[in-house]
Amino acid sequence: MRVLVTTDGSPLSERALAAIAPWVRRWNAETWLLTVVDPRATHEVLAGPARPAAPATGLSAPPPPRGVPATPAISLAADRGQVIETARAAVEDQLRELAAHHFPGMEVGVRAAFSTDAAEAIDNFAQDRGVDFVVLSTRGRSGLGHALFGSVSGAVVRCSTIPVIVVGPECELPGAE
Repeated sequence: MRVLVTTDGSPLSERALAAIAPWVRRWNAETWLLTVVDPRATHEVLAGPARPAAPATGLSAPPPPRGVPATPAISLAADRGQVIETARAAVEDQLRELAAHHFPGMEVGVRAAFSTDAAEAIDNFAQDRGVDFVVLSTRGRSGLGHALFGSVSGAVVRCSTIPVIVVGPECELPGAE
């Protein structure tokens, strides 16, 4: 059995992990933890002497007036590819910590995927790995909140050909009193 558990780092996704963990351990299932990161949230980093790294703004400094010594140039400390790889490593380290906590002693695959469409990335990952079902959390929004903010879980349920288990905010956790 192969299981994909998605997480976005929220307390609700932590509940989904806690809810499915006893079953995954019982089945000794091949398990993957996946976080989808929007690449638009990553930016190059600028740095210079005595200047802390700051997000790139696209602004350049004008040349200094005549007779004024030029200040050292600001340089690109990390390009977007480097920033994405750094983010990938950090997210995958966090996923390893979650795996060690919820699935002690089990080998769990972790992956940070970069996509502007989280539902599509989840479905593609599940298809590529041949998982038997996907587990994800939902905030349980309805009405206007759902219409304004959308729902990754709803989109996964609609587009996936693989069974999806959706864990809501009111889910009773195993062993909880």
